[in-house]
Amino acid sequence: MSLAGRCYYALGRTRIGHNLLRAVVASLRRRGVMRAFHIPYDALRMDHTAVRELMRLWRRIHWDAGDMMPAEQLLAIYELAVTWPVDGDVVELGAWTGLTTSYLAAACRARGKGHVYAVDTFKGSHEALDHYISVERFGGDTLSAFRQRIAAAGVGGQIDVLVGLTSEMVHAYRGVAIRVLFIDADHSYEGVRRDFELWSPLVAPGGLIIFHDYVGAPGVTKFVDAEVSSNGDYESAPGHVVENVFAVTKKTDNPRAVDRTALRALEPHRVQATVRVS
Repeated sequence: MSLAGRCYYALGRTRIGHNLLRAVVASLRRRGVMRAFHIPYDALRMDHTAVRELMRLWRRIHWDAGDMMPAEQLLAIYELAVTWPVDGDVVELGAWTGLTTSYLAAACRARGKGHVYAVDTFKGSHEALDHYISVERFGGDTLSAFRQRIAAAGVGGQIDVLVGLTSEMVHAYRGVAIRVLFIDADHSYEGVRRDFELWSPLVAPGGLIIFHDYVGAPGVTKFVDAEVSSNGDYESAPGHVVENVFAVTKKTDNPRAVDRTALRALEPHRVQATVRVS
């Protein structure tokens, strides 16, 4: 990391520094400077607690870490997870190598509550009865890379891992009602529908469901447009946040807003297949 980067993150973690950076960037943009540069400066629009934890994360893993998730999408997901006004835990379906997981955990840390449950086989997607070719560069299993990323990010205390298919690990979930459900596993139409139908009953009233690859994966687009946007139990808000990120809200006046029966039914299975990341 460059000296300028270290100074930026150190300054941004203080309340005075955050306000100073925000004022400087705003002033430069009014003068036509830095208008083409968004990340990481757009993060400054958030409140100090959110920015402090983001700067803390960026000191450990670079904001432009790549690995299948562009920085602007990561920032949008982080901001949603920090600001969404519902209590509960965060569930991530499809964790890959832990980049989004790290941001979600940092969001929980910024809120001072909540836990992240990362669900994945870590052996790649089974869409079209095959694996993503990219999993082969990890030796066919990304769990080791996931652990390394989480350790580097320093957020292991906020995360539990459920190793297995998302359709099976719903029975191993042992958290409370879900405040943010992030769906990014099997991107086929049937895969997304299965994850939505199995996990959405555990989402809290007013909770958020985020679909990734809304633009990039036809199965995701088709399912969201055909079965979610028109579903009376959900509001299409905030909707299409940034490219590939679409989010809906579970209505609070839905009598089935939280399926307590479903939560109780999971109780005998909750300890199984859970791996604590430390």
